[in-house]
Amino acid sequence: MVLWKYEIRIDEDLIISLIPWMAFGASLRVVEVVGAGGGDSRRIISFLLGNPTVYITTFVILGCVWSMILLFKKDQIAEKILIVSGLIGFGTTMVVLSRGGWSNPAWSVAGLVVALVVSILVWEAIKRKSAEIPKVLGSTGLLVILGQTLDGISTAIGIDILNFREQTPISQMILDIGASLPTANIIGVSWLFVCVKIVLAIALVFLFVDYTKEKPLYARILLIVMIAIGIGPGMHNLILYSVVG
Repeated sequence: MVLWKYEIRIDEDLIISLIPWMAFGASLRVVEVVGAGGGDSRRIISFLLGNPTVYITTFVILGCVWSMILLFKKDQIAEKILIVSGLIGFGTTMVVLSRGGWSNPAWSVAGLVVALVVSILVWEAIKRKSAEIPKVLGSTGLLVILGQTLDGISTAIGIDILNFREQTPISQMILDIGASLPTANIIGVSWLFVCVKIVLAIALVFLFVDYTKEKPLYARILLIVMIAIGIGPGMHNLILYSVVG
């Protein structure tokens, strides 16, 4: 209710400050997957951190923190508070997960690094194509690219290297097409999925330019959603590989 009462300022800096919260939500989902707790506590955790309720749980926690920022009139430093609180939540969850040891942290780190490098290269190519896009979207555009690229590359690592199975029907359809191609035995089945995710991200960036100029608030809210549905699953994959891969 507090968030609706106050006029919320959503700009590029605030969107960046929400990235740790997306990672926090992803790590909470992994807590449920690995089965923390037992008995009644286990059932409660499964409900709160299951799919898709984990996103609601994360949003409620974020909403409480954001509401406290507004109530105490600390909106001038809202970005700093959100970044720090998000990192605290993410760090705490990772400590809990680390108690069971690590399985494939190297692949997770490699996936993150590759996603960052590919995203920067794609973003630079977009900037050369259109000077208006970085001017209007700023680093938010790069985050859209990064989110979808991270999801694609992390999925490729899970499918082609660690022998995980895809749970999303649409994604599985794309993977099945990749598996039917002659290149499947040479470079794996996931390369097509990675390409589709990157093309989708590029399309989103170009589509959101005019909308951001016309309705900046609504456009940025949607951009947050687009970033979250990329970074959230991508980070979930990498964290999961690290603890049970």
